[in-house]
Amino acid sequence: MKIYKFLFVSIPFLIILGILASCSSTVMQTAESFPSETVNFKPQKGEEWQLPNGLTVIYKEDKELPLVYGGLFFPGGSYWQKGNEMGSVAAMGTALREGGAGNRTPEELDKDLDKLAAGVASSFAQESGKVNFSCLDKDIDAVFEIFSDVILRPRFDQKKLELWKGNTIDSIKRRIENPEEVVHISFMQIAYGSSPYGRASTVKDIEMLTRADLIRKHNEFVKPGKAILTVGGNISKEKLSQLLSRYFSSWKGQPVLPPLPEINEEPKPGIYFVKLPVTQANVIMGQLGVPRLTSDYPSIDAFNEIFGSSGFGLSRLFARIRTELGLAYSVYGGARSGLVRGLNVMMVQTKSESVDVATIESMNILKEMQTTEVPTDELEEVQRSVENSFVFNYASTSQLLNRQASIKLLNYPSDFDETYIPKIRAVTPASIKEVANKRWELSKFVIVVVGNEDAYDRLAKRLEKNPGPLAGLSLKTFKFDQKLLY
Repeated sequence: MKIYKFLFVSIPFLIILGILASCSSTVMQTAESFPSETVNFKPQKGEEWQLPNGLTVIYKEDKELPLVYGGLFFPGGSYWQKGNEMGSVAAMGTALREGGAGNRTPEELDKDLDKLAAGVASSFAQESGKVNFSCLDKDIDAVFEIFSDVILRPRFDQKKLELWKGNTIDSIKRRIENPEEVVHISFMQIAYGSSPYGRASTVKDIEMLTRADLIRKHNEFVKPGKAILTVGGNISKEKLSQLLSRYFSSWKGQPVLPPLPEINEEPKPGIYFVKLPVTQANVIMGQLGVPRLTSDYPSIDAFNEIFGSSGFGLSRLFARIRTELGLAYSVYGGARSGLVRGLNVMMVQTKSESVDVATIESMNILKEMQTTEVPTDELEEVQRSVENSFVFNYASTSQLLNRQASIKLLNYPSDFDETYIPKIRAVTPASIKEVANKRWELSKFVIVVVGNEDAYDRLAKRLEKNPGPLAGLSLKTFKFDQKLLY
């Protein structure tokens, strides 16, 4: 199963869970020739239990190395911050570790972990956060104490906050220098409008952040209810239970997670052009997509692999746009499901003089998949590729623990991985074509282009003469200053 290898995902540890239906006796018969080892593979799982405070624990002993490792996963992230709180969740997530904890200043915390050759890290993104640790088994008592301090008693040092703010502000000011970041932020803003899913922080947002904002977000999100702790390595269950009792037994509370807003309006189709003095054009085109776990998610995943998410080898976008026509430095595409609504996108990085051709040819590949079923051998190759890569999700105890936590945190069916490969193998050419028609609609496409004057002129002339799938779309220029101004 592919794990959110999508352009727009920045969730740091898991939300990385990619959602990769009908069954066909014909396909199941042709799949008889597939290797059977992977389909018979049963993913291992850690032992799972829940503490009285609501914290779920997932544990698996592994004595191969004298190491202990784990992570505490929290539901909730920047999607739940208000418009006047931009950046507060990310700042809090970083400052949990970087801002010192318990009786230790940031410098003392760094020094103590260095002495132990141990690591503790923290972050929060759109949907969730995580604090993780790793250490030698002989140092687990000392490191688990630090780990608990980072979670329960962060200091949120003011100097460290100012340093984070300064670095973040510098990064925001430099956005305009990175056309890939400009096109990404612009597309997200247009696709999701004023909802939390497409917002971008500005310098003003970051300047307004205070230590009190971080404390408030910590109080909202860092709670044991609905959180998941994974622990693996050379540690017994008895020892782990002692540590949990000592450090987390008095921890109480539920995270504050009100319902997220629905997305009821489609973005206005058109070509949104941002002029920058660059030598190549960056293009993102697409539309709003589907929520997670629609009934056709296996077919969507197989479609993505064939269409444009697999990169080298199997992707039609790559084979046609880059290899055959030489129109793009990079090209990518697929349908990513989302918490409320996902995104269907195609991304092309091309020369200014070929921006119109590269865009149209990419759209034409989608049209081909809407009108013609993929050959059975092409689908089987993709099915084999997905099947063969599946086992790498469980290559280590750490990976299987993180994956088990991910599935639970995102409210996926507990047997999601057990049923995934059979569902992928049941995908048919007809269901791939159905995804192309049911989930993609060219008339709803938003196309964002970041390029120079030449790229703009190419598109303008193309719309006048032989626009192809661009017919009916308006071409308008917009300014970008930290975010898209429109």
